[in-house]
Amino acid sequence: MTSEDLDRYIPNYTDFNDWLIRQRYELLKRYFHGTSCLEFGPATGEGTAYLLEHFPTVVAVDGSQQAVDNLTKRFPGDRLTAVCAYFEEVGLDRTFDTVVLAHVLEHVANPHDVLLAARRYLAPDGVMIVDVPNGMSLHRQIGVEMGLLGAVTDLHEGDLSIGHRRVYTPADFQREIRDADLAIDRFGGVFIKILSNAQSAATFSDEQLRALLVIGERYPEIAAEMYVIAKLP
Repeated sequence: MTSEDLDRYIPNYTDFNDWLIRQRYELLKRYFHGTSCLEFGPATGEGTAYLLEHFPTVVAVDGSQQAVDNLTKRFPGDRLTAVCAYFEEVGLDRTFDTVVLAHVLEHVANPHDVLLAARRYLAPDGVMIVDVPNGMSLHRQIGVEMGLLGAVTDLHEGDLSIGHRRVYTPADFQREIRDADLAIDRFGGVFIKILSNAQSAATFSDEQLRALLVIGERYPEIAAEMYVIAKLP
């Protein structure tokens, strides 16, 4: 997949998706560690904004030149270094206290190699934050019951429009992390999703959306998104 291939997925991210990214980082920022951060896959930069609020130094790596250019324009200054490179090929000369892979593994050809690349830049006492969509999300289970999906891990039109290659179950996701020789310190969930993004935005009040966020933390196995906080063994 070329940089141009990656560029074409950017317009397909919705306002609701950006809202959900912001809520995810509000939750995940409790796990930020140290003073330096490496971000794989900044995309539109919604998460990068949170990283820059916390870390004096952020390096963001993306395979899309358009994403990198947008990031540089959005966050001028010397605290952010944006690099256009494939994750497996990027060459950095340092380690980082926190490494973030936000919705990366479902996009890449070889998740194991990407995790190994990220692991290489994790400081000995650092934390790696990895999150992905959850195949066991309630909305995907509902889709199977309605005949819209054959199985919870099938890719639907929305997945394909933003370049998804796979959907993880909680067990498969945690196995992927451990296979990269990382120790899972915590497994969690973000948001209970019952309807599509567009339907959720049109249907639920702010109060209802907040409640769905709380329940997602309480029941990560069926949340829309899931994350791990991982460390070197």
